[in-house]
Amino acid sequence: MNVLLKKVTSLLLAIALVPMAAFSAAAAPAPAPVAPKAVQNTVKVEYNKKQIAFPDQAPIISQGRTLVPIRPIAESLGFEVKWNEKTRTVIINKGKDNIRLVVTQKIANKNGQTIKLDVPAQIVNQRTVVPVRFIAEALSYKVEWDPKTQTVLIADNVNSNPNGQQEKPKDPAKPAKDENKPDTQVTLFDKASIEGKKVSVFAYYQVTGKVEAGSEVVVILGDNTYEVTVNKDGTFKFQREGDFDGIRSFTLKAEKDGKQDTVDGEFIAP
Repeated sequence: MNVLLKKVTSLLLAIALVPMAAFSAAAAPAPAPVAPKAVQNTVKVEYNKKQIAFPDQAPIISQGRTLVPIRPIAESLGFEVKWNEKTRTVIINKGKDNIRLVVTQKIANKNGQTIKLDVPAQIVNQRTVVPVRFIAEALSYKVEWDPKTQTVLIADNVNSNPNGQQEKPKDPAKPAKDENKPDTQVTLFDKASIEGKKVSVFAYYQVTGKVEAGSEVVVILGDNTYEVTVNKDGTFKFQREGDFDGIRSFTLKAEKDGKQDTVDGEFIAP
């Protein structure tokens, strides 16, 4: 009798443990998937077959786009590079060329002309990186990509003449000038009077200043161009409400009697 009782007890205990084991197995979390390791891309940059050194941040490939640190490259090409921390703007100068690039924006401004970028400039390891296309379109250099060696090839741009021969463009610091064509670029703006303000409380942007009386003036905010009303004495006050998130700079253009003037400015938060 005792033997039969022990067998029955063992059977009941086994039946009781089965659902508990099944519940424990179902409740146990599945192992977390192992994230794939990031692929390190060794990208090099050469200018006229000489490699450019990047001391603290190398070029990268992000989402299929090659991004390069702009300061080492621009300085190797003879440009002066400045950084405005307050407006997060990169300012690049060489001769009469002035290029402005605001981080996170997909546009750049060269001598008052807007240049669209594939992807916006970014901050990586405290360095501003830009798409390779920016070097070709904004700095006016020939840029090619060698997939075998993962190298960005930068070279002085060349133009073809009718005889098929190659010739380098003239020094951008001394642009070619047609002696028979009058110089239309003059000073129309009183640059010391130009001021831009961003009033976030009321969500509007304001640009004020003075221009030569009788001038026609427009202001460019991002991809948009607006006409500016000029008073008889040349003073003007432009004010625009709207969502211009990320806009930190503006461009003013004036025209009078065929003469033109352009001013780039930055908005100052109150």
